[in-house]
Amino acid sequence: MTGNSASLNPPHMPFSRGGAAAHAIKGTPRRIRRPSLVPAWLILIGIILPAEIQISIGGSKFTAGRIGIMLLLVPALVTLFGGRRRLLPSDLVALALAIWMVVAAIFAGASESFTSAVAEAIEFVGGYLVARTFFVEAMTVEGFVRVLKLLVLAIVGAALLDALSGRWLIHDTIASFLGAPLFDATFRGNMIRAKATFDHPILFGTFCSLAAAILFYAESDPLKRLFWVGVCFVGCFLSQSSAAMMGFVIITATYTYDHMLRQYSWRWTLLWTTIAICTVIIFAVARHPIGWVISHLTLDPQSGYYRILIWDSAMAQISQQPIFGAGFSLFNDDILDHTVDSVWLVVALRFGVPMVVLMILLTVSVVLPVNRRIARQPSYLSRMSTAFTLVLVVFMFTGITVHFWNYMWIFWGVCIGMRAALREQAMRRIRSGY
Repeated sequence: MTGNSASLNPPHMPFSRGGAAAHAIKGTPRRIRRPSLVPAWLILIGIILPAEIQISIGGSKFTAGRIGIMLLLVPALVTLFGGRRRLLPSDLVALALAIWMVVAAIFAGASESFTSAVAEAIEFVGGYLVARTFFVEAMTVEGFVRVLKLLVLAIVGAALLDALSGRWLIHDTIASFLGAPLFDATFRGNMIRAKATFDHPILFGTFCSLAAAILFYAESDPLKRLFWVGVCFVGCFLSQSSAAMMGFVIITATYTYDHMLRQYSWRWTLLWTTIAICTVIIFAVARHPIGWVISHLTLDPQSGYYRILIWDSAMAQISQQPIFGAGFSLFNDDILDHTVDSVWLVVALRFGVPMVVLMILLTVSVVLPVNRRIARQPSYLSRMSTAFTLVLVVFMFTGITVHFWNYMWIFWGVCIGMRAALREQAMRRIRSGY
């Protein structure tokens, strides 16, 4: 990268087969300057600093994750749209998504809806733009993974403290310091549902499952891979979340499938075809397709039944305001005003059905293959492209029964941006004939 981001990322360099950058001038090796880890720390800081740690300015709340994104957003915009980088269709879709969130909030009418919509647009689309800009090179992606490993180790350690103490230790400590009431921890059986530094055990567990997808492909050493994925599994288990465990199973099965059939280029076509056929069968046979999926995603039958009620109530509400949604206002509904356990329902309720369409379009636009020859190359960036594609698929799938907010909402945008940056890098490699 060049221009305003030069202090954070090195110029574009050719890649070795292992994925590390290399450069030589007239046959003389040149010492490689490792990129700064500052962008990675800022973009991931929300993992270890709970949402209770925030700054309030003019009535607006700034969490650590939101501050990290905003510090990087301006240089990201200058670099991406200043003619120094190749624009992708996903960049325009992301901007359209942000604009739609604000427009839908204006139609909702309430000032609270407008400010909340702007904040969520900055988190999601800002996360996309920052990751899209700062993590396009192999060494910057490697730096992102190094920071991610440290933070995963820290939050799983915090979850172990939850399990040993029988309370949400970090959150209770912060609450005591702030003079706020302590949290009433939730249990499944006799075991606390750990949430470490996250807002909910489900969010913590889901993050651990998504981190496992990244670390499966980032580590080439089998023992190190087993260790890091094992750490992620411990986090999923401590969260006692069915969505997290389901996500981990899907990720592990997909990685195993990919590893066993890696010499066959048709493996992904077969997998997607199988998924499409199964989806068609479910929707053709089941009387309540979404209900069937939910009932097979949850560990607790009562929780699954309640989520089906949520879907029925939300769909009825969405049908009344399908275009712009109802903003962030209450619905005078005993179910919807209490909880909506699906990110797809939440965004449709707040911003209308077009918001769902734009989110799906944004994801599809970054995961479409660039070139089969590039995809077959066992390079580090090709592996990470597969990893982030898997992350996005699991994000979309678990979103059927999970609502993502605060840092997990940011992390979703970050992962889409990472995949878009990797897609741009693959296009560069095609043009250079590598």
